[in-house]
Amino acid sequence: MVVTFDARAAVTSPEAWDECAEWAGIPTFDGTEFGALDQVVVFSAHADDETLGAGGLLARVAGHGIPVRVVVATGGSERIAELRDALSELGVPAEVEALGLTDGDLKNESDRLRAHVESVLSGCTDRWLVLAPWPGDRHGDHRTLGREVGEILQATNATLLFYPVWLWQWGTPDDVPWARLIDAALSAQEQQIKAAAIDRFTSQLESPSNPSGVLTPEFVLHAATAPEVLIRPEWSVNDAHFEDLHRRLGDPWSVRTDWYERRKRALTVASLPRERYGRALELGCSIGETTASLAERCDALVAVDHAAAAVATASERVADFAQVSVERMRIPAAWPDGDFDLIVISELAYYLAADQWERTIDRCRESLAPRGNVLLCHWLGDSDDFAQTGEAAHEAFRARSGLTQVVAHREPGFLLEVFA
Repeated sequence: MVVTFDARAAVTSPEAWDECAEWAGIPTFDGTEFGALDQVVVFSAHADDETLGAGGLLARVAGHGIPVRVVVATGGSERIAELRDALSELGVPAEVEALGLTDGDLKNESDRLRAHVESVLSGCTDRWLVLAPWPGDRHGDHRTLGREVGEILQATNATLLFYPVWLWQWGTPDDVPWARLIDAALSAQEQQIKAAAIDRFTSQLESPSNPSGVLTPEFVLHAATAPEVLIRPEWSVNDAHFEDLHRRLGDPWSVRTDWYERRKRALTVASLPRERYGRALELGCSIGETTASLAERCDALVAVDHAAAAVATASERVADFAQVSVERMRIPAAWPDGDFDLIVISELAYYLAADQWERTIDRCRESLAPRGNVLLCHWLGDSDDFAQTGEAAHEAFRARSGLTQVVAHREPGFLLEVFA
């Protein structure tokens, strides 16, 4: 699916961003970080992302004489030529590595993208700084590239920082992970250099002679003068854990064969208030057994999981259901586009930290269609890899979502609730 938002329509004005009280107290770069670096690698989905999101920081890095490597996933010759000019303005003596993948369709070329990223990052050390698009930026290409870079770097000692781009145009203050922000604290000179570099992307700048340009004057002014921020990754110790479980065991929780799991799955589907749903979302689909059951009741179903092995198995399980799409995605930073008549969250919430779960609740509420349902089902036991209990997760959902409980089923082993 291509990006559906209008890049030129601002949801939050620059003035509203400037007035956010959360800016106070955000840490800044103190300049000592660069002395320990051997190189900086910056990934961008499209030529201009890196300049809009981190151009000032790149100018500073170049000023310290640190080698910079620039890798662009998509882009034709015109935009790559503009990027070379922009890098020249920034003082970055780097050749552009253009991967030539399809603009707007990186998620469907993720295998090729990942192979390229792995090649670029092979041999990285703790003396590397890697910059990549923020996976929460809502642009599908940014989400895909940021996710792939993040997953590869989790097994290394390199430092990764994400840079947002479209957040400032299409997002709101509630979308910002304020606690993980770092302000590059650009000087007036660095802002001027960044502005000059942005001006090099003439094919993208909206003007009377180029009315189809996606970068409006207001957006460009904000990009050049507002705080340039980087976002620390939201690492989870569970990422590698779940990938390993699915690769080694195939069916880690015996959901296909265990009577408890099969009965709970049947109760889950039987508890849905409506006989049929239009568009549904399942978070944490694992190997796709619940996905297959839900598919019988839905015209369209998007099932997501972060573990690649789980996504592969689930895709095979539901291959006969044309209305089902299985996607690899880390929630809540990434989220499928569009509204849903049904959202199912089963055996997932206790692996999310409190702030992650709060954001997931907010995302559910934002993407729930009128008269839609959210179904939660969680085991009531405890485990050493839980960030919270299932009971606590349900309590938080009741308190934060503003939705009404319409179904409640409790047993000694699990709690199932449906909200509307």
